[in-house]
Amino acid sequence: MKLVKLLMLLISAILLTSCVDSRGQVQDLIVAPDANVSAIEGKWEVTSLLYRLGSSIIDEESDYIGKEALFHTDAVVLGSEYTKEPSYKIKRVKTSDYLIYKYKTSPLSLGLQNEYINVITVLNQEQYFCELLQLDDKTAFIYREDGFYKLERKVAKVSLEEVLRYIDVEESVQQSFGSIEPENLNSGVLLGFKVQSFDEDNELPRWEYYTYWIQMKNGELGEIYRMDHLLLPRKNGFWIVEQERITENNIVYDEIHATPLFNLQNQDKFMEDLAFNFDEKINTFGAALDKVEPSILKNIVFVGNDYISVESIDRDRGDRRTLQTYAVDNLEDKKPIKLSDLIGETAINLFNEGARSVITIDDQVFPNEENFTLTRRNGYWTLKGRINFKDKDEELFREFNIKAIPPREMVSYDELSIPFDAVRLAIPDVQDIFSSPNNDFLVVITSSNIVIYSIEGYDINKVPLARVELPSDSTVVMSEWSTDRYPDIWKNEMLKHGAIEVEQN
Repeated sequence: MKLVKLLMLLISAILLTSCVDSRGQVQDLIVAPDANVSAIEGKWEVTSLLYRLGSSIIDEESDYIGKEALFHTDAVVLGSEYTKEPSYKIKRVKTSDYLIYKYKTSPLSLGLQNEYINVITVLNQEQYFCELLQLDDKTAFIYREDGFYKLERKVAKVSLEEVLRYIDVEESVQQSFGSIEPENLNSGVLLGFKVQSFDEDNELPRWEYYTYWIQMKNGELGEIYRMDHLLLPRKNGFWIVEQERITENNIVYDEIHATPLFNLQNQDKFMEDLAFNFDEKINTFGAALDKVEPSILKNIVFVGNDYISVESIDRDRGDRRTLQTYAVDNLEDKKPIKLSDLIGETAINLFNEGARSVITIDDQVFPNEENFTLTRRNGYWTLKGRINFKDKDEELFREFNIKAIPPREMVSYDELSIPFDAVRLAIPDVQDIFSSPNNDFLVVITSSNIVIYSIEGYDINKVPLARVELPSDSTVVMSEWSTDRYPDIWKNEMLKHGAIEVEQN
């Protein structure tokens, strides 16, 4: 009997160990605070700037270099920041996945070869304080102001008295680490939303699109506006992007249009150009009876300066759902681009690798690198692929993440002033976030609202500046930022094309 109990204990221990070390999974290993802090306890020093996001220039004279970080169970100091009520969480993650999807960079940018690393999150009164990527007992990375800095452990343990002495000095100075006063700041964002509705005439789903304008000027939130359709700012001016539902001879299909506003003389001409000329289409059918449009429904998944991604639903093939990405300038040609056209020759391998992670590739399953889009994940635009297959004559698909950073041709600005995890701690129902390039305000998307917060240092002011109710089933498909003199121009463009002010709660 004792032998049986010993065997049961041994098996349980093995199973528990396997759960903790589940490879490829991002797992929070929530254990006692002492066990968590021991991984980084002691005195560390910022020794170098390894990589600055979005720039090839590394400024070795950064003010952060030489700063000290002290970690203790009951207090933490990080440069000029501190907390007297810290708590710790640790998780083990796959290096490439974590860096790509959270920081939009690759292990090579940091010179990392570790397949897995430990991520240690420090909380201040259960709110996000900082995050360390730990390589080993003596080396860690920390992300600050769009850059990764290297931390080296100088002392294994520090006393609480020493940490509190550091805090006393900082409290007397009353200066926050890296803080700036907002002065002459002007930033605004166009957020495009898709809302699914129902076409009662054809008993089919359909989609509507809206653009919201949010602007912050010198710390003051302006009026929030909304207009129908998607207003897309491009280098050559503003364009309108919309979906058109066409019904002809019992055939229902959709077209996606992108129309430059600078070619339109007035609002009436704009509506005429967007309207479908049924008489002309009928004449076209009469001249070419052998050409019949397939019954394909379409909805917009992503819109950027130069590219649009669309989901097509082929009703003649069992509602087969595929993704296509088009250049805005060539949208009418209906020729989708390949992933390799955007990210180069590694695209096919990355696409196939993602596909194999969700399905077995065989003679019945064919990966197609045209079948991709951009989608939102934890506050960033990320590349997502799709693979279609049949199961007992039923059309199915599976989606997967593509381990590559979206090129700047698709996303011009895609940064976060405050990490998504930090916002989620403060706002549990957050679904998505967008932060201003000027670091002055944050837009939080929940299941039913747009909520705007001001940013103070590395945290958000938890009292919202405004709240705007969203239609149910709203999905963000576009985010375009402007700064300096451009927000006022963009706002006027919204008003010129029929935008209305929305009620703020």
